[in-house]
Amino acid sequence: MRVFVVFLTACLMAGCASKPDYYISPVPVTIPKTATYWLDNFDVEVRGKNERFLPDDKVRQQLGVDLIDRLLKAKRYATSKASADYILDMDVIYARRIQDTQGGLVSPLIEDNKYLVGVDFNYKVTVRKGDAEVLHFAQAREGLMPAGAVGHWQNLKTVGGILTRSGNANVEPFYTGLLSRFIVDDLRNIPSR
Repeated sequence: MRVFVVFLTACLMAGCASKPDYYISPVPVTIPKTATYWLDNFDVEVRGKNERFLPDDKVRQQLGVDLIDRLLKAKRYATSKASADYILDMDVIYARRIQDTQGGLVSPLIEDNKYLVGVDFNYKVTVRKGDAEVLHFAQAREGLMPAGAVGHWQNLKTVGGILTRSGNANVEPFYTGLLSRFIVDDLRNIPSR
């Protein structure tokens, strides 16, 4: 029994000390929990275009503003690039999953036969100190759909949009407001000391 307890404890300690596979760095990295960041390059590619939904610039703006706001609330965003501990470069792909209901049961209900059923959100973040890369990581989060209490309300808005022939473009700010949370969570989870 003691051997099993020692083995279990060793496994737990090893798991707690390890870092996720998606943090890639040339040398082992630890970033202080109080480190501040500055968003230098923020490139967003929007896929799945339709005039009912937000224009590309608006998606880019909403994602960027929410990302900076979340970092500010966490006291992790610097007041200037010069005062930042680390610089961030981000490449984001925001891909709408637009359902074409042509020929389906809801075809007569939606004017252009299209509504947003989900979003694929992929990103790569490079963390730099000056001009030198400290680490980078990337995530692919596909098939995202509203969930939880607020998400269920968004799903009801989608059903309401279908029934009233107004579509569901009004749910898109839910996605843009929520997706930056993934990036901030990943930044917080960088191995720290």
